[in-house]
Amino acid sequence: MALRSEPLSQRTWPAFARLVEKHNGIFGGCWCISFHLRPGENKEWAGRYRELKEAYVREGRAHAALVFDGAAAVGWCQFGPTGELPTIRSSKESEKGLAKLPD
Repeated sequence: MALRSEPLSQRTWPAFARLVEKHNGIFGGCWCISFHLRPGENKEWAGRYRELKEAYVREGRAHAALVFDGAAAVGWCQFGPTGELPTIRSSKESEKGLAKLPD
């Protein structure tokens, strides 16, 4: 197995979408969008998370490292600047002791 990584982008979106759809949208349709949403936005976008995630990818507002085995995406890891993921878990713990948030 020759694994490689590539960034999530418009070009790699189809492979990411196939991986997520294979697993029913990950956790029942979330599309790994929940940390991007501000309070109240989840009600506005409920059921349309795929559309929102794709828009964020097009706009350069969603970052992930995709792991590929050949042409198939087999895993990913989401990351991004703090402003991009306002509801990330443990933000208080990760911000402890910082004079300024990273860009």
